Amino acid sequence: VRLEAANICFHIIDTGIGIAPEAIGKLFQPFVQLDSSLNRQYNGTGLGLALVHRIVTLHGGTVSVNSQVGQGSCFSVCIPYCPIEGEAKTPVNSSSPSYRLLSDNAQVLIIEDSVAAAEQISRYFSDMGIQPIVYPQGEGALKEVLRLQPALIVLDLQLPHLSGWDLLEQFKSNSATKDIPVIIISVVDEQDQGLAQGAFEYLVKPIIRAQLQAAIDKLQTAAPSPAQNLNGLPKTPVILLAEDNQANIDTMSGYLESRGYHLIMAHDGQQAIDQVQAQHPDLIVMDIQMPGMDGLEAIRHIRKEPEFGHLPIIALTALAMPGDRETCLAAGANEYLTKPVKLKHLVTTIQQLLLR
Repeated sequence: VRLEAANICFHIIDTGIGIAPEAIGKLFQPFVQLDSSLNRQYNGTGLGLALVHRIVTLHGGTVSVNSQVGQGSCFSVCIPYCPIEGEAKTPVNSSSPSYRLLSDNAQVLIIEDSVAAAEQISRYFSDMGIQPIVYPQGEGALKEVLRLQPALIVLDLQLPHLSGWDLLEQFKSNSATKDIPVIIISVVDEQDQGLAQGAFEYLVKPIIRAQLQAAIDKLQTAAPSPAQNLNGLPKTPVILLAEDNQANIDTMSGYLESRGYHLIMAHDGQQAIDQVQAQHPDLIVMDIQMPGMDGLEAIRHIRKEPEFGHLPIIALTALAMPGDRETCLAAGANEYLTKPVKLKHLVTTIQQLLLR
């Protein structure tokens, strides 16, 4: 990415199969895949570059490509750049998320029914220059979070009407609140479960100022470590990923392995059954649409074996239709997710099932 004259230009380079000169003119047409002989090896709808061209044009920019067959391609996107007067000219480097706590007088929502505990935590935050807002019960807390959009949530677990566990699940399953970090402060010492369900930090009451300050410093300086959410699991969990689409395999396996899981693969239902019997995984992520034996039939076969009766299984399907969830659960799946699956949600679901 660099500034060229009055444009910001992005150059995206690959070392792939390259593009023949006579084919470049077709690149930005929708639903055109350049060489039909490649279809089985390189999947795609043919919409991606057409959308890029449309969006860049709407921004008043241009998109171009240079390519050599067998060596790769370079795509260039240039968009008009109008500097703001007084704008800093120093380079901008990407960094870990700040969670907005670096701003002055950021808001933190303290969901706590104990007046004494709420006053203590509020005082600590006020001394840090962070604005505390107390909400004294579980009921209605999600609505309050949606209204305030705080930089941080402090959550007690033992709340009237609705438990903190239920609230944490609501926060992490709602697209508008899932990225707001949550610090649990509770007399209940269930740190492993709290971190596995998505809490950033877990403190056991009674707490002192230094503990809370350390948690805030940790939040300020780094994004949550992937390993945090695996604390308390007895061993590296082995996950069987049954999926026939290589792009999905690459995306999901890379993400799950980065979170500390060990992956084994199956490309159809029969391979999944064989792997379960041979490897005894801790959990299965099962695609439903697979060649040969599909995922539903494979789940039914696995559930027939008594030793695998309680093996957690997550069903995935890209063709979501009414009744699909019920069909998958009836076949023996524990959970049902639709593609394209949100990887953070997939990890949260995996962690919940492994800790049951």
